[in-house]
Amino acid sequence: MSLLLWKRSSASLSKTSAEALFGEVPAIANAQQGKPVKSTSGRPRNDPSQSPTPPPPVWGSQFKSSSAKEKKFAAEVPMWDSPMTRSSFGPQPLKHVSKSNKRSSVVEEDEEDEDSIFDIKPEPSMSESSHADPMANLVYTKTGSVRLTDQNVDLRKVIQHGILEVKAYIAFKHGYPELVDKNSYAREILLQAAKHHKTVPIEKQMYVDDEYLLALTNLIDARVSLFHTDIKDVAYKCAPGYFQLSHNCNAIIDHLLASHSYIFPQIFDVKGLPSPKRQKPYQGQPVVDTLYEVFFKNAKSIGSQFAQRFVDIAKNKASRPEVPIPMVAIVSTAIHATLIAKKNKAGDDFKFTGNQFCDIYTYHVALLEKIRRTAPIKFHKMMADIYEEVQGFCRDTIGVYDKDTDLALLDLDGMDDE
Repeated sequence: MSLLLWKRSSASLSKTSAEALFGEVPAIANAQQGKPVKSTSGRPRNDPSQSPTPPPPVWGSQFKSSSAKEKKFAAEVPMWDSPMTRSSFGPQPLKHVSKSNKRSSVVEEDEEDEDSIFDIKPEPSMSESSHADPMANLVYTKTGSVRLTDQNVDLRKVIQHGILEVKAYIAFKHGYPELVDKNSYAREILLQAAKHHKTVPIEKQMYVDDEYLLALTNLIDARVSLFHTDIKDVAYKCAPGYFQLSHNCNAIIDHLLASHSYIFPQIFDVKGLPSPKRQKPYQGQPVVDTLYEVFFKNAKSIGSQFAQRFVDIAKNKASRPEVPIPMVAIVSTAIHATLIAKKNKAGDDFKFTGNQFCDIYTYHVALLEKIRRTAPIKFHKMMADIYEEVQGFCRDTIGVYDKDTDLALLDLDGMDDE
């Protein structure tokens, strides 16, 4: 009993001494340090009121100053979390404690700046490239490619016009544009198409955004390859029948490839070997048939869409519309490629690109240019005759010019009167 009274008196004396020294009892004096609260299961219980941060240090502002000067100094000392707290446990707002427990304007500005830093907008999706004007928006697929059908109406018009113009480029300027003007021809075609349709935002975007322009020119380049394939497929369909190519036809092919005799009309002997009519170069039936199928067959063909260009060509010594040199040269090259494929038993699944056949194309262009320089009148007549023969196919197909010939097939006298 005496021992218990002695402990109580000692505790009272310690408390009295603390009050005498500090004016109050520090809060930490009565805390149980190093003893976590235990649950009924015996495991330490996480107190939700406890912060994951280390406890703030006890500053002099928590004690009463013994003088007015010290009291004023202690009141001006702020309390805040340790810098380690912010970097270790994620972004937390700065805390500024004053007598009135209100935030200062400086801290509010800092928080606003912080929000602007961490408010990162997501990058635009690969499915659409956003521009200032919706007219210029370019839609991408999930793989990052561009398809004509995914674009808006105005952009589709520009691209479709560019595709038509590149076909005309092949027909009137160069059969393999990717070899001579790969970096410029598609760009110029697209810019002209944008001007034609008065789509200023699209035109402007092509000038300022190289990536945007590259995506559109890739579409044009792809259509060049497809158009070359169309020419090759038509030639492969037209040439073998006329030249009487069978399974064992290497002898015929050798005759045709010798001196490029396939550009002439042929006369076949009893063995089936061809002999060219050399007075009619580039007027062989496969040349005319392929020209018609590729460039003149319907209203969407180049010959119909750009009819005015043939009229302009007519301002020559023959005063008649005529086919241009690149058109005849690319068709003749396709016939040459067909003969090579037949000889090699390769079938029609071969690439008709400039890398493989540019030399043959260049040969035909040079030969036609030489004919024009050497005998200009005969040249213009030849090219005009080819144009007229192709147009004859168009009239026969439509069936409006040869009514008398068609009637000759009928037995009008034998038809019933009533």
